[in-house]
Amino acid sequence: MKNFFLLWLFVASLLTTTAMAQVSKIPADTRLYLQKVETSNNKACARSSDRAAVTPKEAKLFVSCTPGADTKAIEARLKAIGAHPQGTIGRYIMVSTPVGVVDQIAAIEGVTFISRGPSVSQKTLVSREVTGVSKILTGTSPLPQAFTGKDVVVGIIDAGFDFAHPAFKDAEGNLRIKAYYTPGMPRQEGDSPIVTLDGTELAGKVYTTPEDILKEESDNMNESHGSHCAATAAGATFDCAGGMAPEADLILSAYVKTDKDDVDDQVYFMGYNVMQSILYIRDYAKRVGKPYVISMSLNTQEGPHDGTSFTSDMLNQLALEGTNMTLAASNEGYFDCYINHTFAANDTLHTIDNGKMQASAYTRTPGEMSFQIGICDKATQTELWRSEPLRSENNGCGFNLGYGETYGAYTNTDQYEDIKNHLGTVLDNALVDFSIGKLEDGRAKMHCEIVGDMPKNHYFVLHIACSENNVVDLWGDNGTRFAAKEGSDYYTAGNSSVSLGDWCTGGNIITVGSWVSKPSITNINSETVSSDFEVGAGAGSFSPFSSYGTDLAGHNHPFVSTPGSLIISAVNHYDPSFSLEGAQGERVVAMDANGYAWGVESGTSMATPTAAGIIALWLQAKPTLTYEEIKETIIATSNTDEFTEATPIRFGHGKMDAYKGLLHILDIPTSIPTLSRHQPEGVTFRINGGQLFIDGAEDGTPVRIYSISGRLAASTQIVNGSVSLPADSRAGVYAVQVGTLGSTLIRK
Repeated sequence: MKNFFLLWLFVASLLTTTAMAQVSKIPADTRLYLQKVETSNNKACARSSDRAAVTPKEAKLFVSCTPGADTKAIEARLKAIGAHPQGTIGRYIMVSTPVGVVDQIAAIEGVTFISRGPSVSQKTLVSREVTGVSKILTGTSPLPQAFTGKDVVVGIIDAGFDFAHPAFKDAEGNLRIKAYYTPGMPRQEGDSPIVTLDGTELAGKVYTTPEDILKEESDNMNESHGSHCAATAAGATFDCAGGMAPEADLILSAYVKTDKDDVDDQVYFMGYNVMQSILYIRDYAKRVGKPYVISMSLNTQEGPHDGTSFTSDMLNQLALEGTNMTLAASNEGYFDCYINHTFAANDTLHTIDNGKMQASAYTRTPGEMSFQIGICDKATQTELWRSEPLRSENNGCGFNLGYGETYGAYTNTDQYEDIKNHLGTVLDNALVDFSIGKLEDGRAKMHCEIVGDMPKNHYFVLHIACSENNVVDLWGDNGTRFAAKEGSDYYTAGNSSVSLGDWCTGGNIITVGSWVSKPSITNINSETVSSDFEVGAGAGSFSPFSSYGTDLAGHNHPFVSTPGSLIISAVNHYDPSFSLEGAQGERVVAMDANGYAWGVESGTSMATPTAAGIIALWLQAKPTLTYEEIKETIIATSNTDEFTEATPIRFGHGKMDAYKGLLHILDIPTSIPTLSRHQPEGVTFRINGGQLFIDGAEDGTPVRIYSISGRLAASTQIVNGSVSLPADSRAGVYAVQVGTLGSTLIRK
């Protein structure tokens, strides 16, 4: 019996090895991406009168290696064939490479898989779906006065920065942006390479002087997301707004900026640029000897959501190494974006894509999958046409189909004429991107995306087939919703129960959800502005859009929550939509004499830099604070209330509290056990000479001043709105207890 079991185990191992060997190292979606790079290069040559002078664009790829492989040796092999390694995280090597050598990369011993990047999106609500948004600066806790993020590096990976905005300058008008990094911009002749401390040469260009940064003006003059997020984390104080860490050093990285607006492959190296940005910010902070935190208001639903995608695995590895990061949980909590289906014999999953078309599906075990796209009449909900099946076997397939003046030149296949013709009946100006194939471990993957103008009178329908007993998980991104037909059980509706982004799922990164601090605000025209997404969500509740759930590896998300609904922060003054006459003009809250504006946005994009800015304050208080200690502080000090107790999965460990966290990090509850754990509401503090002015508290209120070691430095009471600071006290941080109103920290 024992021998039979060993024989069975040996045969099973052989079968598994054989199945794995059948998975192509270059899957269909990567092949499709490589075709896009070639198309882009061919178009560049066609535009040039001197083809020899055109420098071909390289593909940006993630090369997976066997666990435990000698990645340094593989990097050397890559260089020998003309590829350019640009950083290794765990078993993944980021490579910029000519398309022509990719097959040679696949042949290198130890290389197991070659991936293109996932599609990435900023996690602010889509503006046309929002009737109005606004913001409260910090929710229930004002910032501790004694800490402003000084000498802490805050890195923002985003797009839409306005470098000259006053939010990014100090009181003397000096620029607080210490570097601007663009991993997507190719270096020009004469540009110095970006070499990290460990000798890695990163992609792109970097600007490190105020003159060079300001000369760039903006990475994207039609976008404000990056400015809003950066100023939320670390913007200077303005009448209506201010960042969490207003004296931190800012490093801004534009993950999407390229040298041409029409680069075909741009969407797929966004994820690559994000990873390059993390390496740059981390290396910069190490060079200058300062603690740091990186904020990423980005995510994607593309991925199996079990921690095995190369992006979630790389982020998890970075977190395990102590890279301080906050990550947006995503914004699909409001949408029916998720379907889980176990297949019976001869079974097919049918669902109506009721909105956008950006969908990804994965089998849970190795096997085959097929899908068909259909067209459904909105008025009658009748399916008018269904495509031939696209299958994962034989390395799968992938293609682009372009329509209209903007996208027509992007078609890269002469196949699938029936699909092309039928989709052309409902698409006027759009790009279709379909692929199906295998993951590294043999599981099947499908991705379909339509960019551009969606049809007004039709929906798309997905039909997914799989072998009996296999399980498929299907996600929609960026507002994609899966619907059923009323009165029929033929179509399957989605839900939001696993709406968190794939990047969250490694299990060790701080993922951030959003809660509502104010359900409405007043704009620059004294009009009340609210949001459809906050209707029914009163102050204190979770933001309906905020993604949540238990991922397929068993981790709950978000890890913690901060205010992300209706947030006031800086916007890009070049962005025409945020002019008073623009499409988002009603969201402008204030504007200075030079035309620089502050506006409102909602999303986990806004909650994430709030968390990062708070962490910057903690890092200033204790620069040696580790990532694990940051997470432990969040767990120990986040607030819980009736809202968090009613729906704990929506809030994680609760509502992040900057002040309680700071007291915990400084261990003040141990040294001063009688100190209140909250700051007094409606009370502000300012120091002038030897006097501490306490505005908002009545004369006669008792005041006790402690050193953070617990020594009582003074016991007095407020007279004429102030108290005298102890003349014999040394410079430093002190805790101030104001009667029963609460406490704060000051720096003498």
